[in-house]
Amino acid sequence: MRTRSARGDPILVLALALVLAGCGGDESPGQGGAVGADQDAVGANGDSVAADGGAADAHPDCGTATQCALDDEQRASDRLEGLLDDANALGQFLTEVPKGGDLHMHLSGAIYAETYMEWARAEGGFCINNNSLALSTSCKNTSTTSPVPEPSDGLFVDVIQAWSMQDFVPGSQTGEQHFFATFGKFGAISGPAYHARCLADVMKRADSENVLYVEPMLFSNSTAAKEGSKVWSGGALEEEDLPAFHADLLADSAWGASPAAIIDDIEKAEEGARQELGCAGRVAPSACRVGARYMVYISRSGSGPAVFAQMVAAFEAAKTEPRLVALNLVGPEDGTKALSPYDRHMAMLGYLHTAYKGQSPLHVTLHAGELAPKYMPPGYEISAINHIRKAVEIAHAERIGHGVDVLGESDPDGLLAELRDLGVMIEIGLSSNIQILEISGADHPLASYLAAGVPVALATDDQGVSRSSMAGEYLRAVEDQHLDYRTLKMMARTSLEKSFLAGASLWVTFDTLKSVSECAPTATSYYGDPEPAPACQKILGGSAKAAMQWELEHRFREFEATQ
Repeated sequence: MRTRSARGDPILVLALALVLAGCGGDESPGQGGAVGADQDAVGANGDSVAADGGAADAHPDCGTATQCALDDEQRASDRLEGLLDDANALGQFLTEVPKGGDLHMHLSGAIYAETYMEWARAEGGFCINNNSLALSTSCKNTSTTSPVPEPSDGLFVDVIQAWSMQDFVPGSQTGEQHFFATFGKFGAISGPAYHARCLADVMKRADSENVLYVEPMLFSNSTAAKEGSKVWSGGALEEEDLPAFHADLLADSAWGASPAAIIDDIEKAEEGARQELGCAGRVAPSACRVGARYMVYISRSGSGPAVFAQMVAAFEAAKTEPRLVALNLVGPEDGTKALSPYDRHMAMLGYLHTAYKGQSPLHVTLHAGELAPKYMPPGYEISAINHIRKAVEIAHAERIGHGVDVLGESDPDGLLAELRDLGVMIEIGLSSNIQILEISGADHPLASYLAAGVPVALATDDQGVSRSSMAGEYLRAVEDQHLDYRTLKMMARTSLEKSFLAGASLWVTFDTLKSVSECAPTATSYYGDPEPAPACQKILGGSAKAAMQWELEHRFREFEATQ
């Protein structure tokens, strides 16, 4: 298994290079750089600083750099408010807003149906099953299959609707059923062999919308699943069996292939994506600067031994592969195959949290609380199963995906306070919450999370299936949740603060945006300067997270200075 030095970390090197270069090169809309300051940040650092050439040059009468930043931020805030009745202009504005990271993204669901069909036509050997509208490689029987359609073909729209939520109206099939059924439709062209192409597509879209960083769910480890089923010879896998089964897995002669499969997939996906984009060229496209770290995902509906073996493989792989940062459990959370073993899965992760403490840097982020009372099967009550609480208290999840049912769990006020105090971030996917659970507007708990001080950030979830994007999620946040500019900005910052990027944060106190002393404002500089002081450069050069955070501030600064 290959190991990689943190000193050669491409994200750290790239982010710091962008900072020092002032983000020059091939620019997409809104891709410059920026930093805005809010009043808390000014108070926390205590300095009234002079203009340093960025915002001050744009607004020569604004006074200090702090005041210039505040003025620019206010202009951006006012601009958003002024665009609320102009959907096209608002959408363009939100496309250009710096967005930090997309931390909840299923790679296969991130690709648009049109793109999958384009790939299938170009590669050949694919067809459409006339009955299911699924992509197939069994194409000999032309009476039951059709060629992959061109945009001009009538079948083209039918396939898009089958592979996504476009134009879907609940009826005999619920939104949840249709949503999860889409993945099998395009599965023939979304597996590991296509991960590089998928990742390149995601990076291009992220760059076009001023997203700096992504953490896609990349790999489901069938090698480890098969190994777990082979090694376990007992009956039902219980919590007390985990230590012995863990030891048996690691001792098995074929075990090494399981963590190696994860590392191989990451290696091929990342290197293939960069080759697809042309990142090694003399002038690399701007999409190459989008940072990426990866997660493995594990189906909730798998057998106990298969699920546990995949978890172990992830913890083991993360020992030597720094690009692997987390694992997640996926699949409809309200399915009986997911509800029944939920507590056992949490216990597995709780055991591994202790077993690998100090040995593996792998993080845990979990889909939890993606539930609505109307879709719960008989015998299950949200207030009794407490999925979010168990994910945090037992499995030690550091982030929660969706968390829609938080107010339905027992003692919701206590749970919100616990999430706030532990700093557990909620990954908010507004589009999928509407489409899967039919929860939006005042029924969505986003406002409750914000009011309770729980960290939150927007995420795309499955932007291809949802027919959305990160800019689309920002637009929905404004139109459906009535968020203002400063709240969107805080969420962008939160996404990088709670990312699983390596290294210490730029912020000593995130709530007030007080930075490490080496990077604090001076009389002539402010956060996001293209040429940080030498002491600050040293900090940024030693932390991928801090370097990316500085770059976000740089982009906010330039964006706001143009409003």
